[in-house]
Amino acid sequence: MSDPALSQGVQRVLKIIVISDYICTFCYIGNKVLYDAIEACRDLPVRFDVEFRPFALLCATSTHVDKKPSRKEYLIHKFGQHHAEAKLKVAHEMAQKAGLEMAEDGIICRPNLAHRLAVKAYQVGGQDVQREFNNIVFNAAFAERKDISDFDFLVETAAQIGLMNREKASEFLRSTECQDCVDKMIDAAKANQVNGVPFIIIDGKWALNGVQPKECYIQASLPLKPPLVYLLSRFSQRQS
Repeated sequence: MSDPALSQGVQRVLKIIVISDYICTFCYIGNKVLYDAIEACRDLPVRFDVEFRPFALLCATSTHVDKKPSRKEYLIHKFGQHHAEAKLKVAHEMAQKAGLEMAEDGIICRPNLAHRLAVKAYQVGGQDVQREFNNIVFNAAFAERKDISDFDFLVETAAQIGLMNREKASEFLRSTECQDCVDKMIDAAKANQVNGVPFIIIDGKWALNGVQPKECYIQASLPLKPPLVYLLSRFSQRQS
């Protein structure tokens, strides 16, 4: 059965929830691919509401992370030299294919402050402000090799996107505001058995795990027919 709203040319709002972590290479790539897909749907009677929600890839007991190792050092510590180099090679190839700049290495840090600001950005300015924040933080982490947990960097970013002035941003980061929201979102993801990111929920009906081809997102935004439902079910079983 066709959607009567779509048949009358009325824009349908499609909610997309993206569960991600700023230290995740595939979240950086997935962010670009998702918005490329949304751009490709600009002529469709669909309006997208994209909300990014946090995830914690780093274990709280991983004390070596507190020393802020390089990405290469972190991967070698976790997977060993051979597997780490293979993962980095794949990541660089995927980033290049997506049209993204990616430095040879980067800094692994705990991005909790950035997650809090991202939640605040969506609360205050919706998807547009949050997207601008995400783009700056992802680019800083993967193209510019910056420490995205750095207090001054986050203060400047908040001011740059107009989320709040430097004084208010400093007060926010020194407080615990939005920490409860971040914790609840991470706990909810884990309770729903989200074990890898990016994890994307489209229209509350379909879950896509890992970086997907642009066409997959586009198909999920169209009025679905049985073959596409089957295709999406297959994609939802993929692991990142």
